[in-house]
Amino acid sequence: MNEIFLTGTVGFSFWDEDSFTARSVREQLEGLTGPLTVRLNSGGGIATEGQAIYTVLKNYDGEVTVVIDGIAASAASLVAMAGDRIVMPVGALMMIHDPALCWTVGRGTEQDHLDAAKGLGVCANAYAAVYAARSGMSLDAAREIMRAETYYDGPAAVEAGFATDTDDGAEAAAAALFDYRLYAKAPAALRATSTGLASGYSRNALVALMSGATTKQPQKGISMPKTIQMQAEEEQEILDAEAEAETETDPEMEDDATSEDPEEAAGEDDLGEEDPEDAPEAEASDDNPHAGAILRFAASRRIGTDIAMDWIGRGLTAAQAIAEFKSKHGNDTMTKARPGMTRAQIQRDERDTRRLGMSQALTAQITGSDPVSGAARPFMDMSIVEIAAASIDHRGRIRSTGDKLNVFTAASHATSDFPAIFQNALNKVLLERYSAFQPTYRTVAKKKNFRDFRPMPLVRAGDFPTLLPVGEGGEIKWGTFGESGETALIVPYARGLTVSRQMMINDDLGAINDLLSSYGETVAFFEEKTFYAGALTAKLADDVDLFHADHGNLAGAGTAITTAALSAGRTAMRQQKSIDGLSLNLAPTTLLVGPAKETEAEMIVAQITPTDATAVNPFSGRLRPVVTTEITGNAWYLLSDRAPCWVYGFLDGAEAPRVRTEEPFGAQGFAMTVEHDFGFGACDFRGGYKNAGA
Repeated sequence: MNEIFLTGTVGFSFWDEDSFTARSVREQLEGLTGPLTVRLNSGGGIATEGQAIYTVLKNYDGEVTVVIDGIAASAASLVAMAGDRIVMPVGALMMIHDPALCWTVGRGTEQDHLDAAKGLGVCANAYAAVYAARSGMSLDAAREIMRAETYYDGPAAVEAGFATDTDDGAEAAAAALFDYRLYAKAPAALRATSTGLASGYSRNALVALMSGATTKQPQKGISMPKTIQMQAEEEQEILDAEAEAETETDPEMEDDATSEDPEEAAGEDDLGEEDPEDAPEAEASDDNPHAGAILRFAASRRIGTDIAMDWIGRGLTAAQAIAEFKSKHGNDTMTKARPGMTRAQIQRDERDTRRLGMSQALTAQITGSDPVSGAARPFMDMSIVEIAAASIDHRGRIRSTGDKLNVFTAASHATSDFPAIFQNALNKVLLERYSAFQPTYRTVAKKKNFRDFRPMPLVRAGDFPTLLPVGEGGEIKWGTFGESGETALIVPYARGLTVSRQMMINDDLGAINDLLSSYGETVAFFEEKTFYAGALTAKLADDVDLFHADHGNLAGAGTAITTAALSAGRTAMRQQKSIDGLSLNLAPTTLLVGPAKETEAEMIVAQITPTDATAVNPFSGRLRPVVTTEITGNAWYLLSDRAPCWVYGFLDGAEAPRVRTEEPFGAQGFAMTVEHDFGFGACDFRGGYKNAGA
């Protein structure tokens, strides 16, 4: 059994205590295969390092069991979520909370605080997504748990979905060394273990580091432990030097850097052969306190360890080493793309985020539900006209009906985002309402989507040719497949609708919801009606009705649904032959009827306990009754799941009705069309039997 121990602080040692990083975890996992047990005992640490370690464990090729030996708090709780199993012995604790930040970078202006809040929000949402995926709760629910700084013992964590098992036979170890006074709601027992750890540094400085903030001290008078402050200064020297090099770079060279062949780039760089992953761990030495920063810089630029050690041995600071490197090699090497890396960063455009938030807010308001993401929250209190105004950056108050009309007219132009925002919201609402209805035809037919609008062949291959003995000469006789070709057709359907000016101006979201709810139901009923209208009277490729005496699946005379009549139908289905003449041994699983036969069908399949053998109903509990209003007479059908008689489908990638705005805002309001592509076809007669009923 593979086992690793992750004990102490996540990402950094603050008090000379144990710690672990993403790199150290990767090194422990190197060469391991099969099941893995991770013994975790950590009070937390650097937020971004916790994310990196979580990813390393999730990518491990084998089952991962995380055992929380003492505590998994803050960033360590995210690490725990990587387990396929998460086990908490008696006395173990888990704590989940929001990442925190006690200062902002810069002068503390409004924009500085907004930028800091945005960064914390991104980090918090990333954590919440992991907690929500593990527990099955919503993203909003996970965020509330984080904001509350929530502590769990084993049973509570299992109930919440953050752990899978408790271990009553084991007792948790003592919580890892950590200053738990950093946490607002830490239990008294944990706070008591933290006495003496805080001397020599400020709480603000430590919390800033743990949140992933810059390590440069932004404010006078804030202290850090000496080792932390030293590394902060070293890291900032590297950042400053690299920023300076970037500003001196030729833009054309920068553009070309990412297109270099990795092998050519490595060949041109004669500064050493070591890979950054193989570089020594960046730690400060007694002889040169800047050794850690120099080694990290050397690894980032693929500089050989011999050169880095020469800089360290000569007592250079990180800034002096970088300056010497630049004087010898210039900015060319500084700006070359390193093998396996790219300078490009892809971020979501702010306009896209805003447009998504507006659309989600409209959807939530129309359906009366909670927004699905934080991007929608700023727009939840806005009316339709206010969202339209925001989409075009309208300035000024909207006081009168004329103002509203002007806003809608301006927002309807092709250059505006509002038509797309409104259309997207309508599509989501229609999809939700449509999905709430489940037509009965989907239980008696097989789904098979269409690639395009051409007739789709429904080629039912015959049974595999029967195996034959191989003679002494080793000759294998070859067989062939029989084929019977049918086709299915898909047809585009559409209908025009209007969201009236009155609905828009009155901000009548309830009326819009009613409109789309009704149409979602209408489309589902349309499918039901269209399917049965063609399916029950379909002809096959032999130009014979699907249910016909020639196919051996039609009762000679209509009867009520009795045990004898069902027995005759089952016998007929059992005797059906494949295309190649082999017995299929099919049994009915569904009893399809109309409203006139619903009670009769339910009575015949009801499970009852007979008082004597003659009263036994062999079909009790063996058939599934399906009732559709599209069968208006007394006819009833037996169907087999093994050999469906029909297929149905939609166009690939468009399995639901969709809204398209035709005239964004005209004299009558928003004109739109509801479009839907739906098709079906009969594929085989062997899995069905019809009785005309009586």
